[in-house]
Amino acid sequence: MLRGFDTFRKRITLLSGGLLLTLSFLLITSFYQLTASRLSVASGETLVGISQSISNMLTADIAERHREVVLLSQRSFLYENRDLSDLQGAIDRIKSSYKDYVWIGFADAEGLVLASGNGLLKGTDVSQRPWFINARAVPFVGDVHHALLLERLLPKPKDGVPIRLVDFSAPVLGDNGELKGVVGIHVDWTWVREIISSSLSETSKRKSIDVFIIGKDGDILYPDSNVKGELQAPKTLPKSGEFKALVWQDGEEYLTSLVSVDSPESSSLGWKIVVRQPLSIAMSAVNDVHKLLLFLGGFSTLFCMLLAYWFASTLSRPLERLAHTAKSIQQGNRNATFQDDSKLSEVASLSCSLEKMMSSLLVREQSLMQMNLTLETKVRTRTAELEASNRSLEVIVRQDPLTQSYNRLALDEALLDEYNLAKQSQRPFAVIMADVDYFKKVNDVYGHTVGDTVLKKMAVLFSRLVGSKGMVARFGGEEFTVLLPNFLVEEAEIIAETLRSALEKEEMSDGLFVSASFGVAIYLADDSHYEQVLNRADAALYDAKEQGRNRVIVSA
Repeated sequence: MLRGFDTFRKRITLLSGGLLLTLSFLLITSFYQLTASRLSVASGETLVGISQSISNMLTADIAERHREVVLLSQRSFLYENRDLSDLQGAIDRIKSSYKDYVWIGFADAEGLVLASGNGLLKGTDVSQRPWFINARAVPFVGDVHHALLLERLLPKPKDGVPIRLVDFSAPVLGDNGELKGVVGIHVDWTWVREIISSSLSETSKRKSIDVFIIGKDGDILYPDSNVKGELQAPKTLPKSGEFKALVWQDGEEYLTSLVSVDSPESSSLGWKIVVRQPLSIAMSAVNDVHKLLLFLGGFSTLFCMLLAYWFASTLSRPLERLAHTAKSIQQGNRNATFQDDSKLSEVASLSCSLEKMMSSLLVREQSLMQMNLTLETKVRTRTAELEASNRSLEVIVRQDPLTQSYNRLALDEALLDEYNLAKQSQRPFAVIMADVDYFKKVNDVYGHTVGDTVLKKMAVLFSRLVGSKGMVARFGGEEFTVLLPNFLVEEAEIIAETLRSALEKEEMSDGLFVSASFGVAIYLADDSHYEQVLNRADAALYDAKEQGRNRVIVSA
């Protein structure tokens, strides 16, 4: 490893340079981490501030729109006249007061529009629209959606972006609490775009700061360019009011903050304001300083290495003479001596020690040979012990530590063997995948200790019922996989139904019963990999979840 550095002076130089380089690296790294951490916190807090500002404005605007529609619904005198002229006038005044109000109207209890701004949709049946259905009892704030009935009646936006609306509606009740109708307001999504645009300064835009609104289902509602859903947010986002570095869909790392938007109690918008900035841009100032410090550290190291080389040369010459003598002795010259005229006491002491060492070399050589023989015996014994330990570890590494059933590694090996056997002999095999229903709720309500107990009992129950007919493995989390060699799909379905029925009857803890969803798949002759059987079983499991859980679905 040190070829080319075979002299004392070179190694002293290398050691000095290495120590200085290491010290410089540690100092520069510590400084970089400190400044990067502080800059990251500052940048993250800035993003949180932007998120909070947008959230506050959206919260305030939503509350104001919600309050306005509620007040309009509570002005009972507007709905007393048969011709609703007073209501029509109030609607026109409200619509003209806020440019983003696309439509305001009143529908009777049957869903027929009786009054509206500019007469749009008047006489139209809106009884099936969400804003009408959800506001018959309490005020309603709807999530953003495309304009349906109104799109053909409204001017096309200049930017070509489809019209999207947010609904605010409230019930109109008579003195006896009887529903007289529903009043609704449709607000143009442009309202949200303008709030976000006004919240971002030119500096923020230059720093590549992006703003997103994410709905309660995880879909990106803003920007409008994502209306087709090409861009998706990371699955794990920061908690509200916090930030962290995340890798987004494009593979780049972004500093990401999140703040939730508060909505009225009767609504459940669940909007989240997410603001991100490329980490490379957020940390650019620190990176520039880091590069400068690295350059200065490298230059200082080279300069100190030159000084160390000069100093080491004055010390290495006596040692080089001793090394030359030792080499001569190695080649068989027994008359060579280690006498040296150096004034350094350390060198003189070393010469004396080397002379004494020569007298005992032959005795030591014999002793070393005997030690080598003993060591070889110990190595062979130790090797045998290690081989036995390795065989024990091979069993442990294929066992799930929690449930004591097989783990994913053992399952993959068994699946590969069955797949190869099926390819050679056309012997079928089946796979059952099972996932505990609402397992997160079990952990949240009863605690993770009870959750672990559920998994252990589930593994014992499955292993007992499957027995020697197949193999039970914990696939991961609360998911188990059963491999059934030489099974047809009908037989595998019977086994899955047996497991499902037995599980829902098994008491896991005091009064706690759980169920599971099952997916069944069988090997097909055109499968090119055993994972295709797993994928079909997993898809069937997903269908079982979608169809209501606690059921068995066989892959088509």
